[in-house]
Amino acid sequence: MKQDQQINDKVDLLRKHFLSGETRPLSYRKRHLLRLKALLQEREEDIFAALKEDLNKTRAESFLTEYLVVMDELNYMLRHLPSLARPKRKLPGIGQLPGSLKVSPEPLGVVLVIAPWNYPFLLSMGPVIGALAAGNTVLVKPSAYAPATSRLIKSLCDDIFPRGLVQVVEGGREENKALLQENFDYIFFTGSPAVGKTVMRAASKHLTPVTLELGGKSPCIVDATADIKKTAKRILFGKLLNAGQTCIAPDYVYVEESVKEELIEELLDGIKKNFPITEPFPSTFPKIIQPKHYQRLHELLEGQRRLYPFLSEGILSKEQSQQIYPVLVDEPSWESRLMEEEIFGPILPIISWSDPEKMLEEYKSREKPLALYLFSKDKEFIQKALETISSGGVTINDTLLHLASSNAPFGGVGNSGMGKYHGKESFNTFSHQRTILKKWWSFDLPQRHPPISEKSYRFLRRITGK
Repeated sequence: MKQDQQINDKVDLLRKHFLSGETRPLSYRKRHLLRLKALLQEREEDIFAALKEDLNKTRAESFLTEYLVVMDELNYMLRHLPSLARPKRKLPGIGQLPGSLKVSPEPLGVVLVIAPWNYPFLLSMGPVIGALAAGNTVLVKPSAYAPATSRLIKSLCDDIFPRGLVQVVEGGREENKALLQENFDYIFFTGSPAVGKTVMRAASKHLTPVTLELGGKSPCIVDATADIKKTAKRILFGKLLNAGQTCIAPDYVYVEESVKEELIEELLDGIKKNFPITEPFPSTFPKIIQPKHYQRLHELLEGQRRLYPFLSEGILSKEQSQQIYPVLVDEPSWESRLMEEEIFGPILPIISWSDPEKMLEEYKSREKPLALYLFSKDKEFIQKALETISSGGVTINDTLLHLASSNAPFGGVGNSGMGKYHGKESFNTFSHQRTILKKWWSFDLPQRHPPISEKSYRFLRRITGK
């Protein structure tokens, strides 16, 4: 009860600050975004250290996949905030004349951001930046599975933001449960589809709008025209970043049968060259976040035909450090647990196909993935796949990179989520687009007032041309 009251007090503080109107001026929003940018630059090494502690990420990987993306989002908002927040004039309809019409972005109020553990800094601060740019106050809940990053985010926010602008709640399931009892104006959640359903049920009690950034089994489809050497290299980039713990990681490879063995050979060769079983593998490869996740990945491999560049059987892993060496799985059954669950680890199933029409037709019955990866030089095949498979986003002849721009939206569809963000889309997500019509006093159309007679009807039909 004490914890629930503390959370309630934080929400009340945020709402009071929002209702004061202090967050509305662009100068206020810009000032705090600039202060955040300066602080992140000052504490860059602290961010890298926290990610190293939580996930064993190298400085290079932390910079590329978390810090750089957050800074790009900050710079985008600072550069474009005046134009994003400016009311947009619209052409009035004939029934609205004489008058002027505009659409004005309005802040929603108090926003809840629930972040995951796999990219704990990026997926906490990215949505927070969008919410602040739009003029909201924010309560951010980092993941308890990444405690060092969670503590850092709290330290950063406490140091730089007024208490009424941003609040941080640390903790696990109990804190999440208490938060979802509160009445927010918007909820932004990143996590699994199962938890996303819980968030949506809780939000429905208050008719709170939500963005759900979920996941799913994102396929990598390769045909015989692809450059197999480059394809393997780019698949490994997407699959093994963060040890496969990425919501848009290639979950499995669906490859044309005639080039399957060549692709497997290139994948194994890439693993062997880039991830030696001695150092630096233990010191540079990210770890599996929790012992239970580590054990789950071992269970997914039970009974599967595993392919390693060094070992003929068994899996090279380090239980103490929670690291699993990359492994391919040859032709798993679609009914296996490996192919029914999102993998979220350095395990890559390889399944072959021979008939493109049949393969695409069969895929229609599967859940819509967060990402779709197509490797091909055949324009007709690519277009057919795009028309057949619905997904949150697509990268053709590479992996992951459709996510990495503030100039394009990112989000899921169906089971992989709803809503979108990044750049302009983040600003719009955390804003209400309010229509404002201002009528002139100088003229009033008498035919619109009662009694609306047959004569009025004929006149209105004539002037509207309908």
